[in-house]
Amino acid sequence: MTMTTALNTQIPVRSCATIPEPLRRLCDTHPGGHAMVISIVGAGGKTSCLFWLAQAFSQLGKKVMITTTTHMFLPREGFPVILACHPVRLPDAVTNRGSFACYTGWNPLNNKVRGFSSADINALAEQNAVDVILAEADGARGFGIKAPAEHEPCIPDYSDCVIAVTDGRLLGAPVGPDNVHRWSHFSAVTGLNSGDTLDLGAISRLIRHPQGMWKSAPPDALRIWLINRFSQNENFSPDILADWLRGTPLNAVWFGAVREDPAITHILQRQ
Repeated sequence: MTMTTALNTQIPVRSCATIPEPLRRLCDTHPGGHAMVISIVGAGGKTSCLFWLAQAFSQLGKKVMITTTTHMFLPREGFPVILACHPVRLPDAVTNRGSFACYTGWNPLNNKVRGFSSADINALAEQNAVDVILAEADGARGFGIKAPAEHEPCIPDYSDCVIAVTDGRLLGAPVGPDNVHRWSHFSAVTGLNSGDTLDLGAISRLIRHPQGMWKSAPPDALRIWLINRFSQNENFSPDILADWLRGTPLNAVWFGAVREDPAITHILQRQ
């Protein structure tokens, strides 16, 4: 029997605008063979993005499970938080209650929760016990951008969408080990040296490289680049990226700040 425990904590809830395209279209057209799975990777706002999407889907009447394939800080308030040994064996009393967060353990010393394996999340998706599974699938230790190490990210195979987050304040700014997570990997993928400017050429290499931003993403998954805190950047504008997007494998670029309302202020889509 799998034990489940409800923690006396909840996830932050914010007001939300409509889920932006093309994720909204995916939500409307998802075939339903399994729960829709959205994985969030990168750096500079993954957790805030996770909570914002959870609230937005909940406002659409979707039953959402929030989790991680790595570790994250225990959320403070909002949706109920459940601890369970295995998500597939969650009782109906949990999965029928509406949106919730679920993890396999909690370490009170560092206040971090531990999530489930990618295989566990795939199995839960097959059960269709919830409508949407939101999984934080990467770690960044508070940095604004990263390239994954050999063991990262941990993206479930059933992911219908992979959202990569970047702190927009770093675009057009000098980068190095002080503001980039996994600097040695990042430097090898982008070709940048410490102190070089993070330009579109380097971003293109990070996006396209097999060890870059979308490493381990399922080939058919929707790929969205979320440039968070974009309003605080004076070096770039959405217009600069319009032509650039056509030459990338991305489906869309979102500009905004997921802690604000509206969370997304501009959207570019590849036709």
